[in-house]
Amino acid sequence: MKKLLSVFLLLTLSIILVGCSSSNAENKKVRIGYQKNGTTLLLKANGELESRLKELGYSVEWSEFNTGSSIMEALNSGAIDFANASDAPSMMALSKGMKFKYIAGEEPSPQMEGILVKNDGSIQSIEQLKGKKIAYNKASISEYLLVTALETVNLTLDDVESVILSPADATIAFQNGEVDAWVTWDPYMTVSESKGNKILATAEGIVEHRSFYYASDKFIESNKDAVVAYVEELSKVGEAIDADSSDAAEILEENTGIEADIWVTSLARRSSVATYIDEAAEADLQRLNEDLYDIGLTTNLVEDLENYIWKP
Repeated sequence: MKKLLSVFLLLTLSIILVGCSSSNAENKKVRIGYQKNGTTLLLKANGELESRLKELGYSVEWSEFNTGSSIMEALNSGAIDFANASDAPSMMALSKGMKFKYIAGEEPSPQMEGILVKNDGSIQSIEQLKGKKIAYNKASISEYLLVTALETVNLTLDDVESVILSPADATIAFQNGEVDAWVTWDPYMTVSESKGNKILATAEGIVEHRSFYYASDKFIESNKDAVVAYVEELSKVGEAIDADSSDAAEILEENTGIEADIWVTSLARRSSVATYIDEAAEADLQRLNEDLYDIGLTTNLVEDLENYIWKP
């Protein structure tokens, strides 16, 4: 009888443990932050990542953000597990002590950001920005581009009138003539250009402009399978976009209200394929780290940058 009771108790415990394991698997969640500007939105739309993660026992929750700085803050606070943003906001975040790791990145795409002026205006060169009202988003790739572009002609932010605005507010201010120039990124830049405005200068030859993907340290520790799945599915989507952006442009139009033709132009200015961080990307990040510190956009150099890069 005692032997039978022991067997019964062992079987009961096994059933409970299996049930708990199954419940934990079913309750695992991946929280992804995204911006409506390309690859991550397409990843959300095609459903392939969610199907793959479901097989691994994860559900997926998507959260939309409007700027790189806000998405990095959400990642640091633990509100999301994955994020996508450009290089400058991430380095600024690291310099403030935020915690996360670079898990993948795209090739440099300097044609995707620039300084806009009115086509019929008097500003014809970067030198002529002196004394002008310039709109840009604080702690962003646009601030980094503006400071660096001004530096090429021996000017600083003190030589212009900064107008700190979100992309949405800057769109209105620039169109209404409330500012003389606007430093921004795609798709805003291409939309504005399509309305007859002029790109005074892109980031070409001034800053690299890379897009990176990030994950929280805590999430990576126990969810390597989800990280690998995320990067691999991003890469597949990017390859499809680079091969033919027409389908992607249609999906982006449906989700953003921005015409597909605009997205075709914008997507042609970049490679959308994400890969794990290689030596070239790491070197660009170190150069960015030093640049931001040298020009005063960060107050601390990020030490041991390689510790913030995840290698599978």
